[in-house]
Amino acid sequence: MKSRFFTFLILVAGCWFTPEFQALGDTNVVVAYSTTNSTPLNIGFAGFTAELLGTGMEYGDTNMQHYAAQLSPGWLLFPGGTSGDAFCWSNGLTETNWVNQIGMEQGPNSTASNLCATCYLSLLGKGGAWFTNFAAMAANLNGANIIVCINGFTDTNTSAGAFAAFALANHIHVAAWELCNEPYLFQGANEFFTNGTDYANKMLPYANAIKAVDSNAVIAVFFSDPARPGLSWDNDLSNYPTPYWNAVVYHHYPEFPTNSSFDDLMAMDNGVLFSNTTLYVTNILMPRTTTNMQYLCTEFNPTEGDGLGAQYPPTSTLYGGIYGAEYVMRLSTIQQMKFVGSYQLVNGSGVDSTNQFWNTVDHAATNNMVTNTIGLPFGYFLSAQGSAEAVAYWAINRSTAVYPTTVGTNCPIVPMDTNGIGFMPALYAQAYQGSNGKRYVLLTNKGTNPIPVRITEGGFVLTNQFLETYVTGADPTAVNSNPPTNNIFIETDTVTNTVMIPEYSVVRLEWTVLNVTNPVVGISFTNASPTLQWLGLSNVVYDVQSTTNLPKSWATVGKISSTNNNFSFTDPNTGSQRFYQLVVP
Repeated sequence: MKSRFFTFLILVAGCWFTPEFQALGDTNVVVAYSTTNSTPLNIGFAGFTAELLGTGMEYGDTNMQHYAAQLSPGWLLFPGGTSGDAFCWSNGLTETNWVNQIGMEQGPNSTASNLCATCYLSLLGKGGAWFTNFAAMAANLNGANIIVCINGFTDTNTSAGAFAAFALANHIHVAAWELCNEPYLFQGANEFFTNGTDYANKMLPYANAIKAVDSNAVIAVFFSDPARPGLSWDNDLSNYPTPYWNAVVYHHYPEFPTNSSFDDLMAMDNGVLFSNTTLYVTNILMPRTTTNMQYLCTEFNPTEGDGLGAQYPPTSTLYGGIYGAEYVMRLSTIQQMKFVGSYQLVNGSGVDSTNQFWNTVDHAATNNMVTNTIGLPFGYFLSAQGSAEAVAYWAINRSTAVYPTTVGTNCPIVPMDTNGIGFMPALYAQAYQGSNGKRYVLLTNKGTNPIPVRITEGGFVLTNQFLETYVTGADPTAVNSNPPTNNIFIETDTVTNTVMIPEYSVVRLEWTVLNVTNPVVGISFTNASPTLQWLGLSNVVYDVQSTTNLPKSWATVGKISSTNNNFSFTDPNTGSQRFYQLVVP
């Protein structure tokens, strides 16, 4: 196939000014970072589980994608959480006999079968949830990585191998394969798994089937939720004689008393951030896994829901967004962490809606019809939590390294327990090396008062201008609505040191340190595989995008992140004419 080649590069210009020493006796809180001893950051680190099975929403809904793009997801998970326990990837539907099997082998307090049952008619009525449509959505969302959770409860290992083969044949890269969703909730007598060892034994054929197709596949087994008591499941996996996995995945939902006040919930969640994010990885996961193990946290929220999709505060609130942003920021400092993100893309944690139109698709299924819901007035809007996460994810997913960052000891404090004993800094800050010629500093303020902050690099005060992007509000319980009523919106400003960090806020500061020059680009073909050559910069990540016609929307088909000047990719699309562009995200 001979293609015409078109290049386009987004250039960002800016200024860098000579810094000066921090003045002695300054009462501002110093946020200090150093560009030495940085920690590599996985591209597309922050993302979302995307659980649309039990709704009228479809992956191809461009209106939903418009709002989802504002979240800058670096990865998306297919097909979802518990609702996928009876899901068949090959026909995009929930199987009723599998729902019954879930009901027979779930625990006495589990809602899994009920949740799966609600997906049956919804999927029938909208014609299924197809992996190819999911992959197209991910490509439209700046080429988000794809994580797949295999249904090891009711589907077969042969099907898992066929899934991997299908992805490979259709040039859909799967960044990681999870083996079952939260299997530790299905352990005990007459349940799916006796214990962690039994789970590992039963998942081995699934892993082998995937590896037979793709020897480089990342296979992730589930460790238990850090909020759950006991470590017996994790210890079983730690003591497994022949570990066949190269990644560990976990979900994290703190469990708090149901009658807790919002202030108490914030205090307890602050404690989770302080003691059960990075410390969980270093103190629990790392001693129980091999040296080069990769870690994923593909679901978290500030508290658990009801198991049927309902969310409880602080989830969906402004504080929920502060918690979510800081949770991801903290874990980004650990090199072995590859993907972290909240639950989920389309609900109060991300893109919210006024109507999910499940009744429309259920009605269609009941009448043996399939309906197209794209274009229905779902009333999409960014939730308060999603707005706050969007501020942080923009920087994290456009960065390649994390700089060592500290907050001054004179920082105001907030409680991290309900006894008035434990306290932590109200501010958390993290600096990043952008992949686009920029530097970023992300900050969260969990307190009731604005805090003046002085940013320094290597002991010198920065005197350049910052583009400030932030969310803030006086009420941490604030939630968004459509139409808006005192909603939390993303705001921007231009500021210089000293920067006032508002109350209850997530703040992104960014500035240009390197003008990205236009690369010299060419393309050649060997058989059907195009090779893109460029003379560019090794510390810049370019998105490779493609389209069949101009003007038309672009889909990301790959990312360049290499010290070499050649980047090869296979574009599965066909046609007599294709256009390509390089952009700096």
